Amino acid sequence: MKARKFQSLILDNLTSLLDPHLCPGCQQTLLDQQTFCESCQQRLRPVEHPCRLCGLENQTNDDACAVCLYDPPRWQRMIAPLQYQGLTRELMMQFKFSQSLHFANSLLQTIIHHFPGQPAKPEVLLPVPLHHNRLIERGYNQAFEIGRLMSLIIDIPVDTQTLVRVRDTEAQVGLTAHGREKNILKAFACNNQKNYRHVAVIDDIVTTGSTANEVTKTLHRAGVETVEIWSLARVSL
Repeated sequence: MKARKFQSLILDNLTSLLDPHLCPGCQQTLLDQQTFCESCQQRLRPVEHPCRLCGLENQTNDDACAVCLYDPPRWQRMIAPLQYQGLTRELMMQFKFSQSLHFANSLLQTIIHHFPGQPAKPEVLLPVPLHHNRLIERGYNQAFEIGRLMSLIIDIPVDTQTLVRVRDTEAQVGLTAHGREKNILKAFACNNQKNYRHVAVIDDIVTTGSTANEVTKTLHRAGVETVEIWSLARVSL
């Protein structure tokens, strides 16, 4: 991690620790037990009646939308409770590119009840890995940081060794859906020595699902039977 990034990260998180009762959205003083003030809480827009498979708003009475019933994705479940817009997008951009880790913690605290506990919870959390070149450049992996926080709350271990990125792909931002699929093709490898059968793949945002699709293919080939995709937010298509 570069010195300037490291200093920024330490200062940002020290500020949060020294004055933890400020709303992440507006810096207003919070009441005890509040994560966001009432106004900012309203600005965090949930995905209403999400499809169990794609995480998008579901217009049917089934647990899966019509598109997924006709053509289901490779993974077995997706949980991405927030819409990637408004305040959610602002905070996640700060988390992803300015290393404001406490914003991810605040968002996660408001939605953690969406993620399953016993007995249905996965064996392990697998953060979507960065290539080591991108990790050196960015300084940290936002998917791992989310997974680490989740692990502390819902008591599921994080594994950063089983799923690895073997290709240094270009950034997905700005690419078309087809371009994203092509860009991420064969980017991952899985060494399932622990014989996992049920895993949750952790990412910060789900956009088109191309990364989730490629990771799921890789995991299924390695013997994983049930793959869930867990994310903080979902981009509306």
